[in-house]
Amino acid sequence: MARFLTALTITEISDSVFEVSNHEFVYASDIGGFAGMPFIITVPVGFYTDFASVPRFMPLAYACLGDTAHEPAVVHDWLYYAAITTREVADDILLEAMKVWGMSPWRYYPIYWGVRAGGWMA
Repeated sequence: MARFLTALTITEISDSVFEVSNHEFVYASDIGGFAGMPFIITVPVGFYTDFASVPRFMPLAYACLGDTAHEPAVVHDWLYYAAITTREVADDILLEAMKVWGMSPWRYYPIYWGVRAGGWMA
């Protein structure tokens, strides 16, 4: 069963950059595992993230979707940075993690389709 195994602790570096601090951030995904085992994703202390990168030049989109999904976004940022999965798998894990986190579909689907459409730029 997909779940967050540790709490996220961060330190603000700047207005839009945050650092994983105190301890590793760990998520168990049902996607990408092997032989029925979960895929354990460990984000190390010191990893920098900008959380969900919703464009601020789109005020309505940012008001609805920005500054949300911090935990799922850190997992997703790490998967992109570490390149330990394909982009598609990383995006699917983001969607899974947003559901696990308890987000509403009206929030997680636009975020998911946004990364599917624009994630190639990362």
